[in-house]
Amino acid sequence: MLAPSINDYYVKSKLDPLVELQASLNNMTKLNSYKYSLKSMLNVNSRREVISEVKGEKSQGNTHIKGEMVNTSIDIYYIDHTIYNYDAFSEKWLVIDSSSNNSQELLISELNPLSNFRFKQLNSAEKIKFERIDGVECMLVTCHPSVDSELLESLWKDIEYQIWLDYKYDLIRKASLKAVNKKVPSTSLNIEVEFYDLNKDIKIEAPDVNN
Repeated sequence: MLAPSINDYYVKSKLDPLVELQASLNNMTKLNSYKYSLKSMLNVNSRREVISEVKGEKSQGNTHIKGEMVNTSIDIYYIDHTIYNYDAFSEKWLVIDSSSNNSQELLISELNPLSNFRFKQLNSAEKIKFERIDGVECMLVTCHPSVDSELLESLWKDIEYQIWLDYKYDLIRKASLKAVNKKVPSTSLNIEVEFYDLNKDIKIEAPDVNN
């Protein structure tokens, strides 16, 4: 590995964390496709409980996720406003048609990880350090924005984000958020997500519901 050049140090020193973060957030919403892994956890009186742990892929507005939610295996497709949910008990695909986006609401974070990064107001961000994520050098920033999420706003406070920015292309490679429950301060939320295969050729097709 080559030692960092003087130019590298100069470029890094001139990076504005707020500008880079805003650009990365905008660029992520413009991606045609990507894959991701997402894990959400509750910490209740220092005891960690996993809410969900999934791997997902998105392409041209379609989504496929597979993993576990609340200790239950899930395999879900969301294609052209239709949900295909594999029911392990009947060993059949359940098909739910919908003409609106409301069908995503119950699994909004798992089906759309970028929903966690909708901010009403973002006034500042702090540059922490530089770190490699999957071989890509990223700038780690922290921020405490006003979030554009009724679920997060109604239940949680002291929301803090850590976001690893691929500053050369203004994209997000990894992110986490932590928050404290408004009514029960001993309970906290933690969501971690990683993004990869950004804008790669990803094909998502509906499962064969007859098998």
